[in-house]
Amino acid sequence: MADVGSPVSYYFRAIGTFMGYWNLLAIFSILSGIFLLFLAYLILKANPQKAKNRFMALMLVTEAIRCFTAMLFWLYAWPEDALNFLKPARVAYYTMSLQLFILYMVAATFYSENKWAKRVSEFFKIHGLYILPIFCLSVILITSHFLGGTNVSIGDISWIYCESMGPGQGSTYSGEPLPFEPMCSEEFESVYPLTFTNVVIGPLSRILLFVPLLGAIVATVSLSLSKNRIYKSEDSNLIGEVRAVRLGFIGKTVLQVTTTLILFWMMSIIGGPPTLAVNPFNPNIEITTALYILPPLMPTAVVLAALFEGVIFTYAVIKNDMFGIDERLRKTFTTTIFAGLGAILFLISTELMESVFNQGWLGGVFIGLTFILMRKPILSTLGVFSTKLIPESHTQEELGYLEMYSLAMKDSTITVNERSMLNLQANAYGIDDERKAYLERWYDDLQNLVGEDTDLAGKYGKSGINMMNVFATTGEAPIDENEIKKAFISMDINSDNVISEEEFFAAPEVSKLPPKSRLELFKAIDLNDDGVIQFDEFKIQAQITESEVLSSYKEDAYIEAYQVAMEDLIITADERKMLTIQAKTLGISKERVSELERTFDLGLGLDEAE
Repeated sequence: MADVGSPVSYYFRAIGTFMGYWNLLAIFSILSGIFLLFLAYLILKANPQKAKNRFMALMLVTEAIRCFTAMLFWLYAWPEDALNFLKPARVAYYTMSLQLFILYMVAATFYSENKWAKRVSEFFKIHGLYILPIFCLSVILITSHFLGGTNVSIGDISWIYCESMGPGQGSTYSGEPLPFEPMCSEEFESVYPLTFTNVVIGPLSRILLFVPLLGAIVATVSLSLSKNRIYKSEDSNLIGEVRAVRLGFIGKTVLQVTTTLILFWMMSIIGGPPTLAVNPFNPNIEITTALYILPPLMPTAVVLAALFEGVIFTYAVIKNDMFGIDERLRKTFTTTIFAGLGAILFLISTELMESVFNQGWLGGVFIGLTFILMRKPILSTLGVFSTKLIPESHTQEELGYLEMYSLAMKDSTITVNERSMLNLQANAYGIDDERKAYLERWYDDLQNLVGEDTDLAGKYGKSGINMMNVFATTGEAPIDENEIKKAFISMDINSDNVISEEEFFAAPEVSKLPPKSRLELFKAIDLNDDGVIQFDEFKIQAQITESEVLSSYKEDAYIEAYQVAMEDLIITADERKMLTIQAKTLGISKERVSELERTFDLGLGLDEAE
């Protein structure tokens, strides 16, 4: 019986070696699978009866199973008996690879108007959820039977045991003898006793390694071909969803290509596909540093592709249904990249210091201190990148709350009554205190970025343009959503349902502004800072600007009354009562009244004492 001690003892010995590097990436793969299952749960929870949600959840569960099984054989120093479950795990991995290929080929049908496409997509509401896995497993097993069994088609598994330096023990799952006598070298002396499990890539495995890449390419092309039709639908939510799903498939394709390149690199080094003879304990071949580094990077690229796809797809499907999902996904994405980058650099630096100075811990200390000291700027940079991938997105309820909050913040102060109204609104929308605080903080930060003068009508009206001509067709407040929509469509020259900088700058009213002011105005309307203006963003700023214009009308009316009362430079008690009634009728707060009167008095050359 091969005894390597307790798991804690083994992992402690393996730290700082290539064995520990392989173990660490395998652990990361398992954790990624758990996270993908959580994302699948979120998608189902958002709308469990919808075929698209069930389909996306099935896709993420498929990816999760691949993550669980991709590097399971490198997760731990398994005993020989573990081969009995490691082999079925490999069959499960390649079954899921075939299933993923089919899911990718079908994905675009959810965004097609063809009747056959709708039938295919509806199939995954119930029957596809269980028929597809059964079909894929049957294909793998039947094909393997004709190729000579899974040991041949998928590939055999080797197992090595080293108790100490010198000759080791070895076996295979198939029972075939190893093509070499295992030799436990000095290189891993600090880790002994250990066991090492490795796999062969069979002929069917080689095909199944590439089919997800082909499926991702087909899905990307299919979604691109549907893009123009979807843009014409003028459904901003659907457009955003398709754009995000397409991005997910592009990311998947890039990382799958990376996996393929790694495999070809390995094959160029060893002169062909990996066999049982390619083993670090085979004394007859030289295992280079590249062959220690590359093998786990190939499944790790698969795992990273699954994570990227999972995060982007989850955002795409439920961004308008679940409060704060964009914020949570951005935080998760940023934290994962930060931790993964740190782990990889830690491994590289410890190995480098070990080979140069025979002091691997120096590299770990250096990287650790660097990440601690540079934590904030690194996370900030990653945050900017994650926001580009996963733009700020709000549900209709959140947009309604933000609109009310922006109106309440008109005078930069939230009164007790306004806070009560906002709390009632949040409760009616089902927005909890944590999310409410985040939304208000996000809005305040956005206003700070735009600048102190957030009154678009007041700020840009001074430049000689009418903001109502920007956001509507009438040029006057009040405006309705139909007018806002017409103004948006008139700016959207290429009809892709977003307004680019060039299209915005070309608008007749906007073109009157200096170039710098045009850009500032564009950024003020582009709430999620993704470089284009969606209709929801345009509508929010239109409604806010409308309220600012209407408010200025009311304030002008009050100032006119105040000017009449101040003709003799004295406000009598009766005049004050009339002005108070006027302010209440116009809906102007006491604080704002004081500001308006003080501004008017200063214009007359009166100080506060007078």
